[in-house]
Amino acid sequence: MDLEELYDRFGDRAYHYLYIKLGSAGDAEDVLQEVFYRLARYSIRLKFIRRPAAFVFQTARNEANRLLKKKIHEKNGCRKNTGLCEIIRTSTSGPDDESVQILSASLAQLPEEQREIIVLKFFEELTFKEIASACRLSINTAASRYRYGMAKLRSLLEGKL
Repeated sequence: MDLEELYDRFGDRAYHYLYIKLGSAGDAEDVLQEVFYRLARYSIRLKFIRRPAAFVFQTARNEANRLLKKKIHEKNGCRKNTGLCEIIRTSTSGPDDESVQILSASLAQLPEEQREIIVLKFFEELTFKEIASACRLSINTAASRYRYGMAKLRSLLEGKL
């Protein structure tokens, strides 16, 4: 698979994932550009990738984490991931969006490792095998984090929707 095909197949999904993770369209665009720049530097090896979705999302995750660490060091403090809430605040309005706001606020309350698995599984439609590869986890750990995250999400949403 060549770089253009990787971008065509996974560029939009990777951008969406980065947007949710980082909470900023500009940061998501910058990181996505860095992801494909890195992939271009290793283009000769791209044809040997067995799980291209997992490879792209692993690279995106690593680059997003690199940016978050850089921002933490720049601010000399902790950065709480508020990406989902920020997206909702800036992109929705109206009575029909109340459910979306409740869902986003509830997702933001989950631990990062559970939230990330849920976003990759539910919104980006990756398999547990692809998620495990992208996050460098076992398949069972990815499935377990998804299960526990969904259980917690259900309890957070109980009576709200």
